[in-house]
Amino acid sequence: MLITATLILLVVFNLSLLSYVQGQQKAAERDQAQDYEEALKFADAALYEVKIAGKNNFASYKSSLTEKKHHNQLGLGLRALAAGDPTPLLVMQMDTKEAIYVNKSLLELFGCELSSEFYDYYGQSLLNLISPGDQARVKEEFTDFVESAVDEERFRGDCQILTADARTLRVFCDMKYSVNQRYGALVHISFVLN
Repeated sequence: MLITATLILLVVFNLSLLSYVQGQQKAAERDQAQDYEEALKFADAALYEVKIAGKNNFASYKSSLTEKKHHNQLGLGLRALAAGDPTPLLVMQMDTKEAIYVNKSLLELFGCELSSEFYDYYGQSLLNLISPGDQARVKEEFTDFVESAVDEERFRGDCQILTADARTLRVFCDMKYSVNQRYGALVHISFVLN
């Protein structure tokens, strides 16, 4: 009886181990390019993570970097412009409500190491960044602003943000509405600690 129970436990353990190893292999396969085009896409995604992290960094490709289209998509011009800017900057596409650009200062403000962490925290809603006590007011002000805004119009206001690491901070927000030929209506939001 003891030998039978031991054998059953060994079989269950081996099946569990086999299932785990197969899961790890599938995950590793998702992180391996199957052709030249995919290798370029993976390298590009890792490169964006390094650019956001700043100098003297490196990144390996992880499937989470391309599972969503959440890497900085605005082109080198804006990235180069904002790279040295100490003001935390978020650019949001209005059609999709997707955050399409963040800089290193914004990641630091919200307690995120990688842009992919911030995009997960943002979750396609500006309200996820706002402290619950300010959400209703900010939603109303933001909605009023974007419904009537014209190209290059600005709105300024303050609110409390809720960071990914559970800090509540009072910030001053400077929002600029712009229309981009490639991305359509965008809102650029700068956050300055109050």
